[in-house]
Amino acid sequence: MEALRTLFPASEFALLAVVLGLPALGAFVNGLFGKRLGKDAVRLMALAALGGAFLAAVTTFLLLPHEGGKLTWTAWRWFSITGRMGQSIPIDVAFSVDGLSGTMILVVTGVGFLIHLYSSAYMREDPGYYRFFAYLNLFCFSMLVLIMADNLAVLFVGWEGVGMCSYLLIGFWFKDDKNASAGKKAFVVNRIGDFGLLVAMAMLAYYSGTLNFDGIAANAGNLLSAVKVWPIGNMSPETVPGFLSFIIPAQPVLMYASTLIGLALFLGCAGKSAQIPLYVWLPDAMAGPTPVSALIHAATMVTAGVYLVARLSAVFVLSPFAMAVVAVTGVLTAIFAASIGLFQNDLKKVLAYSTVSQLGFMFIGVGVGAFAAGFFHVLTHAFFKACLFLGAGSVIHAMHARIHDTDQSQDMRNMGGLREYMPLTRWTFLLACLSIAGFPGFAGFWSKDEILWRAFSSRIESVSTRGQPVWQWPEWLGPTIYVVGIVAATMTAFYMFRAYFLTFHGEFRGWTIVRGWKDPHPHGHHDDHHAHAPGEKLEGPVPHESPLPMTIPLIVLGALSVFAGFLMAEPLVHLTHSHAFAPLAHLLEPVFSLTERAVTEREAAKGLMWPMMLPGVAACFTGIGLAMLVYWNRRGEPERRFAERFPGFHGLIYDKWRIDELYNATVVGMVDALADIFTMADKWIIDGVIAKLSAAVVGFFGTVLRALQTGRVQVYAASMVVGLAGVGWFMVKPHADANVDDAELRRSGEVRLSAAPGLGYRYRWEAPGLPQRDFSEATDVTVKLEPGEKKDVVLRVRNAFDREATETFSFSRPPGRKTPTDPTTMRVPNVPTLLPGTTPAGQIQDQIKPEGLQ
Repeated sequence: MEALRTLFPASEFALLAVVLGLPALGAFVNGLFGKRLGKDAVRLMALAALGGAFLAAVTTFLLLPHEGGKLTWTAWRWFSITGRMGQSIPIDVAFSVDGLSGTMILVVTGVGFLIHLYSSAYMREDPGYYRFFAYLNLFCFSMLVLIMADNLAVLFVGWEGVGMCSYLLIGFWFKDDKNASAGKKAFVVNRIGDFGLLVAMAMLAYYSGTLNFDGIAANAGNLLSAVKVWPIGNMSPETVPGFLSFIIPAQPVLMYASTLIGLALFLGCAGKSAQIPLYVWLPDAMAGPTPVSALIHAATMVTAGVYLVARLSAVFVLSPFAMAVVAVTGVLTAIFAASIGLFQNDLKKVLAYSTVSQLGFMFIGVGVGAFAAGFFHVLTHAFFKACLFLGAGSVIHAMHARIHDTDQSQDMRNMGGLREYMPLTRWTFLLACLSIAGFPGFAGFWSKDEILWRAFSSRIESVSTRGQPVWQWPEWLGPTIYVVGIVAATMTAFYMFRAYFLTFHGEFRGWTIVRGWKDPHPHGHHDDHHAHAPGEKLEGPVPHESPLPMTIPLIVLGALSVFAGFLMAEPLVHLTHSHAFAPLAHLLEPVFSLTERAVTEREAAKGLMWPMMLPGVAACFTGIGLAMLVYWNRRGEPERRFAERFPGFHGLIYDKWRIDELYNATVVGMVDALADIFTMADKWIIDGVIAKLSAAVVGFFGTVLRALQTGRVQVYAASMVVGLAGVGWFMVKPHADANVDDAELRRSGEVRLSAAPGLGYRYRWEAPGLPQRDFSEATDVTVKLEPGEKKDVVLRVRNAFDREATETFSFSRPPGRKTPTDPTTMRVPNVPTLLPGTTPAGQIQDQIKPEGLQ
């Protein structure tokens, strides 16, 4: 290690270029040459690129400074911008790794490598094999840029990169309109969030004078500046119509810059991490191949928002209101998405809404100031969610042996009983379900319960605000978030084990199994042709377990879903007084050291950690028990009766509370109407008027010029004669022009004029105060005016042909007035005389109030 530290010094840690460069190289090679290289070479290139990046990431992690420092590498100076004080703000293409980003790059490259390995078998029969791996490598590269960026400008490049790659991968099978539309939906919704991030970047550059993360943290105090948000500009009761005067408040509405920046940042995070109201793109992202879903949900894009809040924790803790918005949005998203997952039949859709819900838990963590706990849930979620999605892909891979339609192969009503045929997939899926449900001892238990406990016990305190009032967290907010989180956790355990029982238990409902059956229409695993109508009687082969490249990632991720929780098992630390059970907390402690003074423990919560863990455990067992009762013991009959008894309510939840329909009727409808208006304007105004009018003008001049462009030499000679006559006339006629320099008119009254030269020109200047002279070659003259005087200067020009031209120039000098420095114009304030001796501090302000000074 010492040799590596010497080779790669912390201030120029070039190994970061290897972590970034290998996935980029894989994307470049496979994207340009993959079609010719063949599938085996594409597979080798993609796996080697990400595997090498993982090894470099592990080395980087091991070389992290022990006392909370970071490793940096600057590639080049990108550009500079000017700050509000006129200072230059340099923007470097710079990257750095600390405890937070070091852990994240391990997740991206490690889990990403497992997904690549899985994909090498899952996508084997797809004709776009090379394109798929080029996109996957590019996706991981973009996420690494986002994570390792040392400033917001570089982070934004990676932020947009993962957005572009999500569009490419979600719409990978773009020949299907549904898949293409899902990709566009993800792209457009994320652009809404990106606007907020851009606004936040501009405000941070303005108030903190830097976009570097260390600089932002160091200058965070500058964000405690009051900003007028309403009325905007010079709006006042006098400048608005009378009937709108009610919108102007008696006192302007002020907010701290930290609050505005926090809210703008969170808008970007809500778009990227699928929070209310911008969550609608993520469930539709299931249109892409299943490994894409695993990569987006587990290791890359959707965790970017949580990472950004954690990275800028020093900004968020300055605004208790922004933190409350983050936490409340998180808990509402958690329970809302969990409710939608209760009755979904598409296996991937269930997992998608579970991701939205779990992201809500992560935002609860960072919103209540438990940044390490929120990030810990990012880590555990990466393992169990990747295992769940890859397990679902393994099931879908088996279903495609007979059901080639994508929707029907993902419908849990066509599954059941697969535990007998796919034991490895079943056991790893079960371990991941136990983890996400919060089963005691599993990874999800430690991270979820830590978030819930911190929500119950924590309180965000306002930092010094220079004596100005600031919004305070109400005492009931934390406990309320805790209670709603418990309900959401119960729902999570229920719908996840509903999915497990419907998929792996009961009778197999996909087709009638026939030993030795052969497909009369062989297809790839992702061929949608020959779709079968629901209820159609089918015969098919015995469902099979997935090949080794698909099962190895399941085993690794299943094990991590169980044991990764001991990286930050805080209750065990309290029990044993040993930090061996929380190495991640120790690693992240320096990263979040600036937030400690803003996050305190409520007095009412002290000593209640162990009792408050019991509701979380009860939520897990309650959800699992209800799912077992309904879908294992009674084969789903209670759900069918509920749907028959309350069809409207059941349909509303099944239709995802019809939020998409609401958006289509409002936001999308208004945008479509606006687009129709501009379409008509383009047709009738742009094309109908402007384009046709310009075409008519061009046609008219073309007709005129056509009369001249005859090809006859006589016509061209006549044109030349006319042109020469015009030039000759211009030369014969004199022109009385002059350049005027009146820069000294106000100060000294002098005006300098300089006549324009010409063929044989002679000049005569006439003005009051000038001596009478005949025509001469003198081109310049200086005229002096007294204060308040007006004067006309006449220029006469005579050329070589004895023709004359005249031009008059008029000037006036403002009347004189006393200058501001005139002692007679100054108002001398009545400065008080302080009494000799010592003056108490409380009386100084009353004595230093001279009249005339503000």
